[in-house]
Amino acid sequence: MNIQVRHISTFLNQWAPPNTKLDYDNVGLLVGDPNRHISKVLTCLDVTLDVVDDAINKGCELIVAHHPLIFQSIDSINPVNEQGKIIYKLIKNDIALIAAHTNLDAALDGVSFVLAQKLGLENVKFLDNSYNISRKIVLTTSHSDSESMLKLLNYYSAEEAHYYTVEGRKGQQYTYEAIIDEHNVSGLKNELKKNGLLEQSDFRIMDIASPSNNVGMGVVGFYRDQGLTQHDFLNVVSRALDTDAIRYSGSADQIKKVAVCGGAGVSLARNAIREGAQAFVTADIKYHDYFTDADDFILIDVGHYESEIPIVEALQKELSEAFEELEIFETGVNTNPMNIHIADFKQNQQD
Repeated sequence: MNIQVRHISTFLNQWAPPNTKLDYDNVGLLVGDPNRHISKVLTCLDVTLDVVDDAINKGCELIVAHHPLIFQSIDSINPVNEQGKIIYKLIKNDIALIAAHTNLDAALDGVSFVLAQKLGLENVKFLDNSYNISRKIVLTTSHSDSESMLKLLNYYSAEEAHYYTVEGRKGQQYTYEAIIDEHNVSGLKNELKKNGLLEQSDFRIMDIASPSNNVGMGVVGFYRDQGLTQHDFLNVVSRALDTDAIRYSGSADQIKKVAVCGGAGVSLARNAIREGAQAFVTADIKYHDYFTDADDFILIDVGHYESEIPIVEALQKELSEAFEELEIFETGVNTNPMNIHIADFKQNQQD
């Protein structure tokens, strides 16, 4: 099978539907031809000139990034500033660019799930899944092949799918009911229409109050047995994310339940406390947000780059499994713009 850029877009859209992104965000195919045939792909967190050079050196025709290169509309593309240089170089070398950002933050097995796995947490679930995107669909039809209909509903990630029969004036009717996320409704409806299953049928879509199990922000999970002491937990976080220094506030004797959110997620701190977590790991915490008024709780800032960099490897693995005929590379370029200086003068004074 000849893989094209659009095939990667479709795969990512199924994993992280674009309409679950935050309003300010810009995701999807940002640069390039969707019909471009590809053989090699590079995954990264940020798109920089060095990352583009890495893609060129590896012979990649596509870059899949977490952070979008283009957030707002641009008036021109020319190599007079950093963004212009990157876009110009991508186009000149016929390299496409796809971004999966806040939609991947909100996805099942997305950024926060990967971070939780990196920290060794188990039984992970969404911290906040209050997205109002679940819909109930009801299809009443004379179509009697219930097995194929249920398979179709399953393909569109329907939950609680079932059917029952109804005797009426027009003979036996079959009513299929399921819970489905809003972004899958149009695809399901188009497939039903294409197969003639909407002719002389009744298809209804209803809002429901229950949250989706497939979309949310942040996650919460557990450590086995008695958990970890605060000191041991902070060391686990430091080693897992390869960082020499992390900022935190508060204290906890024993840490068993932990909430995490990749990127700037301090707005979920109250959710973490309500869930009974003894620790919340996130990034970009402002000074006043460190004051939580919570006992037996620590709030940890590991850095934006550090909290999200595990998704680059996860993207590489997911794409490799889905497209075995492609070569998928994880960039070796460190795009973290922040540096940390750990002073050694105190150690020198002791010596």
